[in-house]
Amino acid sequence: MHYYRKATAVFIIVLTLIMPLFLDKEEQTAVVNLDQVVAASKHLSQIKQAVRDKSEKRESSLRAAEKEIMKILRREAEIIAAENSYSSIIIDQAVYQGGKNISQEIADKIDNKYK
Repeated sequence: MHYYRKATAVFIIVLTLIMPLFLDKEEQTAVVNLDQVVAASKHLSQIKQAVRDKSEKRESSLRAAEKEIMKILRREAEIIAAENSYSSIIIDQAVYQGGKNISQEIADKIDNKYK
C-alpha cells in the first residue's frame, strides 16, 4: 500500500512538470501595414484628411497627425498583442518577411473604439 502512494506522488509530480510544455500557446509575430490601416479605418482617414484640408502650417500639422495616428496604432496593437499572445507586432517594416497580417483587425478595432 505504501508503494502505491509513492508511485502516485511521483506520477503527479512528473505530470505537473510536463503539463506546461503542452499547454503553452505558441507566440506569433504580427505585421501591420500602416497604409492599409489608414485606408481601412474611417477614424484614421479623417485625421489624415483634416491635415490635407488645411493649407497653412502643413509640415507641422502633418507631423502632429502622423504622431497621433501612430499613438492610436501603438495603443491598439498593444491590446491586440496581449489578447492574441503575439510576441511582437512589427509596424510598416517592408524588410520583415512572414508573420500574420493584422492590419484589417486593427482598423476595425480603432473604428469600433472611436465611433
